[in-house]
Amino acid sequence: MPVVCNIAGFLCLIYFILLLVYSGFTSLFYLIWLLMSAGFLLLGRLFRIRFFQHLPVPVRVGMILFLSVCLLFFLSVEAMILKGALTMPAEPQDYVIVLGAHVRSTGPSRALALRLDKAYEYVLEHPGTIIIVSGGQGSNEPCTESSAMKQYLMEKGIAEDQILEEEHSTNTRENLIFSRKLIPDGASVGIISNGFHICRALHLAETLGYENASGIPARSDLATQPTNLLREFFAVVKDFWLIR
Repeated sequence: MPVVCNIAGFLCLIYFILLLVYSGFTSLFYLIWLLMSAGFLLLGRLFRIRFFQHLPVPVRVGMILFLSVCLLFFLSVEAMILKGALTMPAEPQDYVIVLGAHVRSTGPSRALALRLDKAYEYVLEHPGTIIIVSGGQGSNEPCTESSAMKQYLMEKGIAEDQILEEEHSTNTRENLIFSRKLIPDGASVGIISNGFHICRALHLAETLGYENASGIPARSDLATQPTNLLREFFAVVKDFWLIR
Protein backbone atom coordinates (compact mmCIF):
# COMPACT_ATOMS: atom_id res chain seq x y z
CA MET A 1 0.00 0.00 0.00
CA PRO A 2 2.80 2.53 0.70
CA VAL A 3 4.14 1.88 -2.81
CA VAL A 4 0.71 2.50 -4.39
CA CYS A 5 0.30 5.77 -2.48
CA ASN A 6 3.79 6.95 -3.40
CA ILE A 7 3.23 6.17 -7.09
CA ALA A 8 -0.10 8.05 -6.99
CA GLY A 9 1.62 11.00 -5.32
CA PHE A 10 4.36 11.19 -7.92
CA LEU A 11 1.84 10.84 -10.78
CA CYS A 12 -0.16 13.79 -9.42
CA LEU A 13 3.04 15.84 -9.20
CA ILE A 14 4.08 14.93 -12.74
CA TYR A 15 0.63 15.79 -14.08
CA PHE A 16 0.75 19.18 -12.33
CA ILE A 17 4.06 19.93 -14.02
CA LEU A 18 2.72 18.79 -17.40
CA LEU A 19 -0.28 21.12 -17.00
CA LEU A 20 2.03 24.06 -16.37
CA VAL A 21 4.16 23.22 -19.39
CA TYR A 22 1.14 22.62 -21.64
CA SER A 23 -1.11 25.57 -20.79
CA GLY A 24 0.67 27.66 -18.16
CA PHE A 25 -0.75 28.50 -14.74
CA THR A 26 -4.18 29.46 -16.12
CA SER A 27 -6.27 28.14 -13.23
CA LEU A 28 -5.86 28.07 -9.47
CA PHE A 29 -7.59 24.69 -9.56
CA TYR A 30 -4.37 23.20 -10.93
CA LEU A 31 -3.00 23.46 -7.37
CA ILE A 32 -5.30 20.61 -6.32
CA TRP A 33 -2.87 18.22 -8.00
CA LEU A 34 -0.09 19.49 -5.73
CA LEU A 35 -2.32 19.01 -2.70
CA MET A 36 -3.27 15.51 -3.86
CA SER A 37 0.39 14.68 -4.41
CA ALA A 38 1.25 15.77 -0.87
CA GLY A 39 -1.75 13.87 0.49
CA PHE A 40 -0.84 10.60 -1.22
CA LEU A 41 2.80 10.86 -0.15
CA LEU A 42 1.73 11.53 3.45
CA LEU A 43 -0.66 8.61 3.31
CA GLY A 44 2.13 6.39 2.03
CA ARG A 45 4.29 7.48 4.96
CA LEU A 46 1.50 6.68 7.43
CA PHE A 47 1.09 3.21 5.95
CA ARG A 48 4.84 2.67 6.16
CA ILE A 49 4.97 3.43 9.88
CA ARG A 50 1.83 1.30 10.42
CA PHE A 51 -0.08 4.28 11.81
CA PHE A 52 -3.52 2.86 11.03
CA GLN A 53 -2.81 -0.47 12.73
CA HIS A 54 -2.52 1.34 16.04
CA LEU A 55 -6.01 2.86 15.77
CA PRO A 56 -8.96 1.19 17.54
CA VAL A 57 -10.90 -1.22 15.33
CA PRO A 58 -14.15 0.86 15.40
CA VAL A 59 -12.20 3.90 14.18
CA ARG A 60 -10.64 1.94 11.33
CA VAL A 61 -14.00 0.48 10.32
CA GLY A 62 -15.59 3.93 10.42
CA MET A 63 -12.83 5.39 8.25
CA ILE A 64 -13.19 2.60 5.68
CA LEU A 65 -16.98 3.04 5.52
CA PHE A 66 -16.68 6.81 5.20
CA LEU A 67 -14.09 6.58 2.42
CA SER A 68 -16.16 3.94 0.63
CA VAL A 69 -19.25 6.18 0.65
CA CYS A 70 -17.18 9.14 -0.60
CA LEU A 71 -15.71 7.05 -3.41
CA LEU A 72 -19.13 5.74 -4.43
CA PHE A 73 -20.54 9.28 -4.46
CA PHE A 74 -17.61 10.55 -6.53
CA LEU A 75 -17.96 7.75 -9.08
CA SER A 76 -21.73 8.30 -9.31
CA VAL A 77 -21.31 12.00 -10.09
CA GLU A 78 -18.54 11.29 -12.61
CA ALA A 79 -20.84 8.74 -14.28
CA MET A 80 -23.46 11.49 -14.71
CA ILE A 81 -20.82 13.78 -16.21
CA LEU A 82 -19.60 11.09 -18.62
CA LYS A 83 -23.14 10.22 -19.65
CA GLY A 84 -23.70 13.84 -20.69
CA ALA A 85 -20.45 13.74 -22.64
CA LEU A 86 -21.59 10.73 -24.66
CA THR A 87 -25.24 11.57 -25.41
CA MET A 88 -26.37 13.18 -28.68
CA PRO A 89 -29.92 14.28 -29.62
CA ALA A 90 -31.72 11.89 -31.95
CA GLU A 91 -33.45 14.64 -33.96
CA PRO A 92 -32.01 17.75 -35.66
CA GLN A 93 -32.26 20.86 -33.47
CA ASP A 94 -33.81 24.15 -34.61
CA TYR A 95 -31.18 26.16 -32.73
CA VAL A 96 -27.83 25.38 -31.16
CA ILE A 97 -26.27 27.53 -28.45
CA VAL A 98 -22.48 27.52 -28.36
CA LEU A 99 -21.47 28.37 -24.79
CA GLY A 100 -18.64 30.88 -24.58
CA ALA A 101 -15.17 30.33 -23.18
CA HIS A 102 -11.95 32.30 -22.98
CA VAL A 103 -10.78 34.30 -26.00
CA ARG A 104 -7.14 35.29 -26.44
CA SER A 105 -5.59 37.95 -28.66
CA THR A 106 -4.88 35.16 -31.14
CA GLY A 107 -8.50 33.95 -31.15
CA PRO A 108 -10.61 31.34 -29.33
CA SER A 109 -8.96 29.21 -26.66
CA ARG A 110 -8.51 25.47 -27.29
CA ALA A 111 -11.70 24.61 -25.42
CA LEU A 112 -13.75 27.21 -27.31
CA ALA A 113 -12.32 26.20 -30.70
CA LEU A 114 -13.42 22.61 -30.07
CA ARG A 115 -16.96 23.83 -29.31
CA LEU A 116 -17.03 25.91 -32.48
CA ASP A 117 -15.71 23.03 -34.57
CA LYS A 118 -18.57 20.91 -33.26
CA ALA A 119 -21.09 23.61 -34.17
CA TYR A 120 -19.58 23.79 -37.67
CA GLU A 121 -19.85 20.02 -38.08
CA TYR A 122 -23.41 20.04 -36.78
CA VAL A 123 -24.72 22.67 -39.18
CA LEU A 124 -23.02 20.96 -42.11
CA GLU A 125 -25.12 17.91 -41.28
CA HIS A 126 -28.22 20.00 -40.46
CA PRO A 127 -28.15 23.12 -42.68
CA GLY A 128 -31.44 24.46 -41.32
CA THR A 129 -30.09 24.87 -37.79
CA ILE A 130 -29.42 28.40 -36.49
CA ILE A 131 -26.29 28.94 -34.38
CA ILE A 132 -26.32 31.22 -31.34
CA VAL A 133 -22.84 32.21 -30.18
CA SER A 134 -23.00 33.31 -26.57
CA GLY A 135 -20.46 35.21 -24.50
CA GLY A 136 -19.54 38.74 -23.43
CA GLN A 137 -16.14 40.32 -22.92
CA GLY A 138 -14.08 39.53 -19.84
CA SER A 139 -11.56 41.91 -18.32
CA ASN A 140 -8.70 39.86 -19.81
CA GLU A 141 -10.22 39.39 -23.27
CA PRO A 142 -9.59 41.56 -26.36
CA CYS A 143 -13.19 41.41 -27.59
CA THR A 144 -16.51 39.78 -26.82
CA GLU A 145 -16.44 36.02 -26.97
CA SER A 146 -19.46 36.06 -29.28
CA SER A 147 -17.73 38.25 -31.89
CA ALA A 148 -14.64 36.03 -31.92
CA MET A 149 -16.87 32.95 -32.19
CA LYS A 150 -18.88 34.44 -35.06
CA GLN A 151 -15.71 35.40 -36.92
CA TYR A 152 -14.27 31.89 -36.44
CA LEU A 153 -17.39 30.26 -37.89
CA MET A 154 -17.65 32.70 -40.79
CA GLU A 155 -14.04 32.00 -41.72
CA LYS A 156 -15.02 28.34 -41.93
CA GLY A 157 -17.77 29.21 -44.38
CA ILE A 158 -20.90 29.56 -42.23
CA ALA A 159 -23.18 32.32 -43.57
CA GLU A 160 -23.52 35.40 -41.37
CA ASP A 161 -27.32 35.21 -41.40
CA GLN A 162 -27.14 31.72 -39.90
CA ILE A 163 -25.36 33.04 -36.78
CA LEU A 164 -26.99 35.01 -33.96
CA GLU A 165 -24.92 36.81 -31.34
CA GLU A 166 -25.55 37.05 -27.60
CA GLU A 167 -22.82 39.36 -26.33
CA HIS A 168 -23.67 40.24 -22.73
CA SER A 169 -23.30 37.03 -20.68
CA THR A 170 -20.45 36.40 -18.25
CA ASN A 171 -21.12 32.79 -17.20
CA THR A 172 -23.01 29.67 -18.26
CA ARG A 173 -26.19 30.68 -16.48
CA GLU A 174 -26.28 34.03 -18.26
CA ASN A 175 -25.39 32.32 -21.57
CA LEU A 176 -28.62 30.37 -21.28
CA ILE A 177 -30.78 33.20 -19.91
CA PHE A 178 -29.82 35.73 -22.58
CA SER A 179 -29.72 33.23 -25.46
CA ARG A 180 -33.25 32.08 -24.66
CA LYS A 181 -34.53 35.54 -25.66
CA LEU A 182 -33.38 34.82 -29.23
CA ILE A 183 -35.26 31.53 -29.49
CA PRO A 184 -38.98 31.32 -30.37
CA ASP A 185 -41.30 29.31 -28.13
CA GLY A 186 -41.49 25.63 -28.96
CA ALA A 187 -38.19 25.49 -30.84
CA SER A 188 -35.82 22.62 -30.07
CA VAL A 189 -32.43 23.68 -28.71
CA GLY A 190 -29.07 21.96 -28.66
CA ILE A 191 -26.46 23.16 -26.18
CA ILE A 192 -22.89 22.80 -27.42
CA SER A 193 -20.04 22.67 -24.94
CA ASN A 194 -17.12 20.39 -24.17
CA GLY A 195 -18.36 16.98 -23.11
CA PHE A 196 -17.50 17.30 -19.43
CA HIS A 197 -19.65 20.46 -19.20
CA ILE A 198 -22.86 19.13 -20.77
CA CYS A 199 -24.35 17.54 -17.63
CA ARG A 200 -24.23 20.80 -15.68
CA ALA A 201 -25.34 22.91 -18.65
CA LEU A 202 -28.46 20.78 -19.15
CA HIS A 203 -29.29 20.97 -15.45
CA LEU A 204 -29.07 24.77 -15.61
CA ALA A 205 -31.20 24.82 -18.76
CA GLU A 206 -33.88 22.75 -17.04
CA THR A 207 -34.00 25.08 -14.03
CA LEU A 208 -34.27 28.07 -16.39
CA GLY A 209 -37.33 26.68 -18.13
CA TYR A 210 -35.90 25.18 -21.31
CA GLU A 211 -38.37 22.51 -22.38
CA ASN A 212 -36.72 21.09 -25.49
CA ALA A 213 -33.00 21.26 -24.70
CA SER A 214 -30.48 18.57 -25.58
CA GLY A 215 -26.74 18.38 -25.11
CA ILE A 216 -24.38 18.27 -28.07
CA PRO A 217 -20.96 17.40 -26.64
CA ALA A 218 -17.81 18.68 -28.30
CA ARG A 219 -14.44 17.01 -27.82
CA SER A 220 -12.34 18.03 -24.86
CA ASP A 221 -8.64 18.85 -24.78
CA LEU A 222 -7.07 15.49 -23.88
CA ALA A 223 -4.22 16.95 -21.84
CA THR A 224 -6.55 18.87 -19.52
CA GLN A 225 -9.32 16.25 -19.41
CA PRO A 226 -8.40 14.81 -15.97
CA THR A 227 -8.41 18.23 -14.31
CA ASN A 228 -11.62 19.22 -16.12
CA LEU A 229 -13.41 16.08 -14.96
CA LEU A 230 -12.22 16.57 -11.39
CA ARG A 231 -13.18 20.25 -11.31
CA GLU A 232 -16.55 19.48 -12.86
CA PHE A 233 -17.30 17.07 -10.01
CA PHE A 234 -17.24 19.95 -7.53
CA ALA A 235 -19.14 22.24 -9.92
CA VAL A 236 -21.90 19.67 -10.48
CA VAL A 237 -22.29 19.02 -6.75
CA LYS A 238 -22.50 22.78 -6.09
CA ASP A 239 -25.02 23.43 -8.85
CA PHE A 240 -27.25 20.46 -8.11
CA TRP A 241 -27.24 21.36 -4.42
CA LEU A 242 -27.83 25.11 -4.77
CA ILE A 243 -29.85 25.34 -8.01
CA ARG A 244 -33.24 23.67 -8.02
